[in-house]
Amino acid sequence: MSSVTSGAGAGPGSRAERRPRKAGTRGMPRAQREQLILDVAGQVFARGGYHDAAMDEIAKLADVSKPMLYSYFGSKEGLYVAYIDRTGRELLDRLERAGGERDGVAGRLRDRITEFFAFVEEYRDGWKVLFRELASSGPVAEEVAQLRSQVAEAVRWMLDREVSTECALDGPASDALAHAIVGAGESLANWWLEQRGVGRETVVEWYVALVQATVAGMLRTGSATG
Repeated sequence: MSSVTSGAGAGPGSRAERRPRKAGTRGMPRAQREQLILDVAGQVFARGGYHDAAMDEIAKLADVSKPMLYSYFGSKEGLYVAYIDRTGRELLDRLERAGGERDGVAGRLRDRITEFFAFVEEYRDGWKVLFRELASSGPVAEEVAQLRSQVAEAVRWMLDREVSTECALDGPASDALAHAIVGAGESLANWWLEQRGVGRETVVEWYVALVQATVAGMLRTGSATG
């Protein structure tokens, strides 16, 4: 996906559920101000969705003028695309970095799953916006679908590289397995965010067991039909 913002900055969303608060931006460099605006916009988009979000509110909370907001991002859709882009890149980068130092398939799997749920927990706003777009026909639904495909492709690549050492899966089988794993993770993450008293480590253990059982089942099916 193409990036609308310039420069690297803060993470893709707020780190806790909270009412958006006004932020000061006077004297900030442009790149830093853009990231702060995206943080504020993410809170507003997560709370009410794209259509209910008002540029007036985002400008007020970010402590910038509305003309400056349009100068930076062009339109509300441009701002939304920029936020989706930043969130998606952060998620992909974290998943790609996770597990690189670990030996063994099981260890790398656990590291990546742990990183995924850490992202969901830390950036609830970003996750809510991303997932809402997956089930909508919003302005960037196509870009979010592309992001999801990239995540699934990364999972498929991992499966092809590591699982195939035990029993090769053909293209459609590994693709189906990757999408099943990604879909289950999305659903579990959304369920978890609504729960009280269920810790991240517990959810990680559940999802690791689910993925391992799913992979094992596919491998048995492949062996039986191969």
